[in-house]
Amino acid sequence: MSKKLHRKPAAFRVEDVEVFVPPAMPDSAVEPATLAVPRVRAMPDLGRGLRWGSILIGALGGLVSLLASLWLYDTVLALIARDDWIGWAAVGLLALVLFALFMIVLREVAGLARLGRLGKIRHEADSAARQNDKPLAVDVAHRLKRLYAGRKDLAWGLQRLGEHEHDIMSAGELLRLAERTLVAPLDPYARTIVAASAKRVSVVTAVSPGALIDMLFVGAENLRMLRRLATLYGARPGTLSLLKLARMVVSHIVLTGGIALGDDVIQQLIGHGLTAKLSARLGEGLFNGALTTRIGIAAIDVCRPLPYIESQRPRFRELVAEVAGVR
Repeated sequence: MSKKLHRKPAAFRVEDVEVFVPPAMPDSAVEPATLAVPRVRAMPDLGRGLRWGSILIGALGGLVSLLASLWLYDTVLALIARDDWIGWAAVGLLALVLFALFMIVLREVAGLARLGRLGKIRHEADSAARQNDKPLAVDVAHRLKRLYAGRKDLAWGLQRLGEHEHDIMSAGELLRLAERTLVAPLDPYARTIVAASAKRVSVVTAVSPGALIDMLFVGAENLRMLRRLATLYGARPGTLSLLKLARMVVSHIVLTGGIALGDDVIQQLIGHGLTAKLSARLGEGLFNGALTTRIGIAAIDVCRPLPYIESQRPRFRELVAEVAGVR
């Protein structure tokens, strides 16, 4: 009677990149063959050639810009040729329009830069905390002081950070001091902004007569909340930066998997079975308020220039309970 062979599979280690050898089959004296690595075929070329739609849009944009420039040039020459007060008044108004347009573009560029600055400070603070990098933590503290310089509500925190930042040897302690003096005092105001917006959304949704009004108000209120939160933490966004912030918040919610809301959340907060006795409009208002709360918490995560080191992140259920009036 042949003896059964029992072989333990060879261990797979990343550093050695060994080939996995399967165990031998019972009653077999033949050495098992190593598994061949399947050949990965090249990805087929899925290119579509020239993108005629992009070429068409680019050409139309260039043509419209050229026609607008020619019209503006001819209009200015015609106004100057009048050589009277009407012509010069029109030229002055046109110059004022161009100057206002330039300032709007400048404001949008500055808003995008400030929003990017918040994200960069947050990224560097995460790196300094993980690696215990003291020079990087010092740079983060200096960036925060420049960001909040001139704000009267943070004058005490700026003074305290300037007095004690040189006495701290650890990167983590310096980041804790910066959070405690500059960022943590802003968190209660952010919580108040989110709770107030969620309450307004809940009330308006519950009493509004139509779904279109609900959608318009909820969208406008959420954008208003995002602008206030970003301004609180130092971004002061314009229109383009506000839209970018909204996209960042949606991406953050999707990545963290926190968009799922349902009737079970409301039932756990205001009592099991009570929602069944409420009207459909009131339940919809509570749901929209909870969704606004979730968006607000994600916006705080995106706009906050420092990670939560010793401060506590706002709890979703606590804020929803506050919106629902449950204690």
